Amino acid sequence: MNTDDQKRYENLKQLSTLLDSRFEGPLGFRFGLDGILGFIPFVGDFVTSGISLYIIFQAAFLGCAPSTLTRMALNVLFENLVDMIPFLGNIFDFFWKANNRNMALIDQHMINPHRVTIKSRLILSGLFLSLFGLIVLSAYLSWLVLMKILELISLATS
Repeated sequence: MNTDDQKRYENLKQLSTLLDSRFEGPLGFRFGLDGILGFIPFVGDFVTSGISLYIIFQAAFLGCAPSTLTRMALNVLFENLVDMIPFLGNIFDFFWKANNRNMALIDQHMINPHRVTIKSRLILSGLFLSLFGLIVLSAYLSWLVLMKILELISLATS
């Protein structure tokens, strides 16, 4: 790793720690600014999401594969989707720690990029196959319900 990449990596590590695990609470529980800023309506989540996206963009400059970057984006997306649930979403920020998860992916990429790329592709493939299966199942169940409704309508008009 060249010195520019090393500096970029160290900055991302510090930023990730600041957002997710900089402070220590009761019983050694670690938390960061992401959880705290999340309590500020609109602004907090907007700022922390922007910083999370910055980490992903910088990971691309470090050479992370598209599949790994997609996993990182899904970590942030999942955190933001749960954030939409009042109060529970704010508490979730203290536990999910998307930035630390993403930093772990960057660390793994630095150690063995090929392995991380393959693992990311497998995870994403499984996710997309699961979603496809849910769509097919949903369409089938909708068709069954529609057929039952048409049957009931037919019986009622006879």
